[in-house]
Amino acid sequence: MLTTKIPYLHCRNGIYYYRNQSVWKSLRTRCKKEAFRKVSHILFGSSSAVNDTALTEPPAKPKQITSTTNLIKAYLAENGNRWCAREYTRIESSLAFLPKCVITRQIAIDLKASILVIKTATTFNRYLKYFNALYRWILANNALITENPFEGLKVIEKKKNISEGRRAYTPEQLRVLLKFADSYGKGDRRYWLIMIGRFTGARMNEICQLKPQDITKDVIHIRGDVLKTSNAKRSIPTHPKLIELGLLEWVSQCVGNRLFHQWTVVKGSYSHAASRWFSRNNPSKSNVTGEKADVDFHSLRHTVATELKYAGVASQYTAQILGHSNGNITYDRYGKTVTFERLKESIEIIGITTA
Repeated sequence: MLTTKIPYLHCRNGIYYYRNQSVWKSLRTRCKKEAFRKVSHILFGSSSAVNDTALTEPPAKPKQITSTTNLIKAYLAENGNRWCAREYTRIESSLAFLPKCVITRQIAIDLKASILVIKTATTFNRYLKYFNALYRWILANNALITENPFEGLKVIEKKKNISEGRRAYTPEQLRVLLKFADSYGKGDRRYWLIMIGRFTGARMNEICQLKPQDITKDVIHIRGDVLKTSNAKRSIPTHPKLIELGLLEWVSQCVGNRLFHQWTVVKGSYSHAASRWFSRNNPSKSNVTGEKADVDFHSLRHTVATELKYAGVASQYTAQILGHSNGNITYDRYGKTVTFERLKESIEIIGITTA
């Protein structure tokens, strides 16, 4: 061991040590100048004790904010099991619009402007709902991000009357649609997709989940695995016209777990393939390239609602038939103001002018 001329500084096997009485502390350096600096820090610095980290390690770098991409991955991993496959896909595709970098307020504003160039205000607001949900999770789980850059960016849309959202079919359009269905024949699933939609007002995704045991001569049970709301699960009387057309015979001949199993499930949506088929072959579609039809399959639902309204059917019966929020009753147990007999009478109103 070599003893230097500097008090408290000693060299052993080429490594410098600080020594004060019986205390030995390695300075972890072979450089005498660096060792002297460290001893000076110990003797004359603000700290009275030897601090290994302060002497031997550089100051810690400030933590970097995790990229948006990694935050999204963590968010989906933690919350993904709460959503059905269809909702998960919708959320994931919406969050794909977010840039990979850390998002500032200005970036959020610029992103809003760029999305509104290619999407409608309604679509942007739907994306924004998912952006805000993501950042609520980030604020609760990441201490480095302290504000939501998307707060307050919602586009204020002009309020529309409910009837302005989608049009109901006109009598002429209904005749064209039913003729279109007839072209497939009563043994074809496409015929029955249209007919069930026409005489129940059910959503396409609800119809595509029907199983053979869901349809009887008295009632049709809407109870699929993927329903829009809890009220969508319902039982409604079978329309006499469907019985007359041969629905029960077709159901008895169907094979497979679902009546419409030929249309495969895509990303949690049972109606994805059926919707594409109808959109491409919609008989009400304009001949002008790129121009959308003013009615689609969902318009059948509005048609049923309109027929019931004009016939003076009470709202609770219409809600039960269509699966709306104030129709939370079932075939087995009806509320005091709803009876199966009255519900059956309401169903039979549908299609009087076109059946």
